[in-house]
Parts: sequence; C-alpha cells; structure tokens
Amino acid sequence: NEKTPKFIWRYLSNYNLLEEISEIDLEDGKNIIAIEKATHEKNYEEQELLNLYKRFQFTLDDLLNVKDKYSALPNYKSRALLYQRLLLTYDIGEKLFLLEKLKKSTIKDSISNAFNVELSNILKQINENEVPAQYSTFYKKNIIPSSESSKKIKFNNKILHQSKLLNYFSKSYSLERLSKDTNDLLKKVKANKKYIFSNKDKMLLDSIIFDGANIQKKFNNLYERDPNVPTDLQVLINNDDVGMILLRLVEIIGEDNIEDLGTETQYFIITVLNQINLDKIRNNILLEILPLRV
Repeated sequence: NEKTPKFIWRYLSNYNLLEEISEIDLEDGKNIIAIEKATHEKNYEEQELLNLYKRFQFTLDDLLNVKDKYSALPNYKSRALLYQRLLLTYDIGEKLFLLEKLKKSTIKDSISNAFNVELSNILKQINENEVPAQYSTFYKKNIIPSSESSKKIKFNNKILHQSKLLNYFSKSYSLERLSKDTNDLLKKVKANKKYIFSNKDKMLLDSIIFDGANIQKKFNNLYERDPNVPTDLQVLINNDDVGMILLRLVEIIGEDNIEDLGTETQYFIITVLNQINLDKIRNNILLEILPLRV
C-alpha cells in the first residue's frame, strides 16, 4: 500500500513481483493510489500507470463533458478520465488543456514524477509553433531535452567509489576484466600514501570481492573491513532467513531515502545484501549512493 517502505517496493519491482496492471481491482481506490505513488517513485513505469487509467469505464457523457465531470470524481478517477479524453482528442488546444489539468492533479497529490516522461513524449509530438500562447510556458517547462533526461555518472579514477569500476554494477562485465581493472586501480591507490579508504570505497571493494574478483594478495591489507552488521541480522544471515532479513532492513531504513542514511548504515546494508546474494538490489543501491552525477 502507499505506506509500504520504498525498499520493499524496490525489491518487488526488481524481481517482477509487483501486481500486474491488468489484474488490479479498479474498485480498490487505496490500491490505485498506492500504484500511483509507486509510479512516482519509479517502481512502476509511467506507461503502466497510463494503461491502468485506460481500464476505467466511463460513459460517453463523461468523455464528452470531461470539463464538467472530472472535478467531481475522486482524484485518481479524475486523472483516468482526463487521460482517456486525451486519447480521443485531436485539437491541440484541448490536448494541452487536458495535459495541464492532469499534470496539476499529480502535483497536487504529490505524485508529479508519475507523469513526467510520458508527458514530455506527448508534448514532443506537438509542433511548438502550433502551441497557443496560454500554454507556451507549460509546454516549454515540461519538455525533457534528450540530453538532460537523466544525469550521467562522472568518473574520477582517483577516488575508488567514483571510478570506472562502477561500470561493473551497471553492465556486469566479466570477472576477469573486473579483476584486472580493480588491481590496476589498487596499485595506484597503494602508491598514494595519503589515500584514506572511505566507507563508500569499502562498499564497492567488498562487493567486488564478494562477487569473486581475483584481487592480488599484496592488496589484502589496504583497508579494514568493518561493516558492523548488527548481531540480530547476522544471526538471520547465518540461518539464511532472507524474508526476515528484508523486513529487518525495512525497519532500519524506515521512511528515509537510502542515499540519506549515514555511510556506516549503508555499509552494513550492502554487506548484508552481499552475504544473501541479492546482487540486483545491491547494484541498484550502489549506483544510487556511490557515483558523482552531473
């Protein structure tokens, strides 16, 4: 539901365990709201939410008189009606009216990220020269330039957790290549007597070692592995109780964003995920908290 911690949503999303859009009960308003929030948090694709909106049944009168009808509906149904009418509209002015109302509705309910990319895609199909003056600002504000659709990772090979070793967690290249790249970077780090290993460096290197990279023995004592995993979690790990481990991590993270937690907490969370082999979740978290993005 909408109060479920983000960690659980991310886990379900990564392992394709979320409820199929086609199977969601349209009479369950709380569930629909939860799906909208999950889309806002990027656990469902925006197009999936729009497909959900298409499943609602409206009368011909509703669709023809949308401007009079939408405000009387619950907000999630209102968004569904606006979107369905949008699909039937060819007039540019009316399209922009519907898009603006739909976007404002998501902003009002604090789910604005649920309608960003698809809004931009629809707007890009409209010639800017044909946009009425009253919608010019809305049009320009909500177009996502291709070059800015996502921030890129800026690599810095002088800092391990910002180095090109991050590519391994997104592209999953061979352990042979990973081993060579890691040893090459550790050689340079060892030569730098002033280098201090941060918890973020340790997260990256520990994960590489857990995955089986062949690190030369001369680098074994470069840093101290001290994740300080809580005792109760370590017991669950020893018992291979993955379900209880995830629930315990949810309790630890609470309603915080993983990137806002302290690096000591992040470090033991990554260590736990390494020990229970949840590589996909671990990789997503590492790529969220380690890189410098510009």
